[in-house]
Amino acid sequence: MQLLSIINFTASIQGIFLSYLLFNKRSESREYRALGFLVLVMSIGLLGAVLGLSGYYKQFPHLMRIGDPMGLLLGPLLYLYIYLLTRGETPKRFYFHLVPFVLYVVSIIPFYTLSAEEKIAFGEKVFLNKNQSALALAIQVARTIHVMVYVVLSLALIKRFDKVLEKNFSEIEKINLHKCQDLLRLYVVVCAIAIVIFIAVFFIPFHLVMANNLVGLGISLLIYILAYVSWGQQVVKVNELVPVEAPQEIEHQTPFTAYSGNENGRITLHLSDEQYQNLSKRLEKLLDHDKVYLENELSLAQLSKKLNIVPYLASELINRKYQESFFDLINRHRIEEVKKRLTDPAFAYLSIFGVAVDCGFNSKSSFNTAFKKFTSLTPSQYRVSK
Repeated sequence: MQLLSIINFTASIQGIFLSYLLFNKRSESREYRALGFLVLVMSIGLLGAVLGLSGYYKQFPHLMRIGDPMGLLLGPLLYLYIYLLTRGETPKRFYFHLVPFVLYVVSIIPFYTLSAEEKIAFGEKVFLNKNQSALALAIQVARTIHVMVYVVLSLALIKRFDKVLEKNFSEIEKINLHKCQDLLRLYVVVCAIAIVIFIAVFFIPFHLVMANNLVGLGISLLIYILAYVSWGQQVVKVNELVPVEAPQEIEHQTPFTAYSGNENGRITLHLSDEQYQNLSKRLEKLLDHDKVYLENELSLAQLSKKLNIVPYLASELINRKYQESFFDLINRHRIEEVKKRLTDPAFAYLSIFGVAVDCGFNSKSSFNTAFKKFTSLTPSQYRVSK
């Protein structure tokens, strides 16, 4: 138990220091502030668990249960962080997500008013008893499920964000949230294991406080890794991106708009047939003659400027003409250019990745993924086959 206490105590102190760094890294960044609060809350919760496991609750009885409510903040703060990254704004009525935390704090106020002796007696009953009540275990399971729900909601936000990125960028490896997504998936697994552990505690003699510390350590490590991974995350200005759906507000001054209503009563903008034909030819020229896809950082906004239309209409044009996203359109043309150059003796002096860079790719992994997607072969297999 002492070894686990030392590990958790060290982790909590490091977490507090990390939260301080996050608060000061970009003080104006709401994303980093939300992440800083998430790490801080996790660290306080872990300290509370250490207090019970180590026996120091006897020396600091008035700090007992200080970490209990923190578990109900983990989910909302995680969701807030991901929401800020993917939507660029705070969820509407976010304060409703804090209601369980507030209610729990109110419910344990009577405990905080107890004397030191009464709190120590409570601690002896909880921390030294291997036979836990069904209610105590049910509360732990409910807390874990509460976090899992928010993790799943966060994963849904990231999945939707991927679609938005593919509508706006030709290179997304540096700005996607796939590492964060992998950590959250692992988080779901850890939470599921935690639920099994808490249920098992009811049937076998095992300290609930030990189970809490083991689970807390696992969850804490994932959140700390998330914070370190997010440290260098490039934050996208989400409000400047073309959304998955049609925009609700439209600029009537643009010359390339036709308006129509849908079953939801929303007004959306579309290209007329004449505008579509005209813009299709201009887009073909940009792709086939000007080869704009060779620009490494090409975005939908940049392409729309070349077409002299708003980004949403450029997205509609691409979907209507090619039935694919901006991301796939640009990378498909890049791969076709790579294939030509791999069989051209004039480019034999370049490595495969050297050719890829000249054709607009910024990273080897994104190039390999795109090449496999559009040819069903690896770049090396393709070069050998030719």
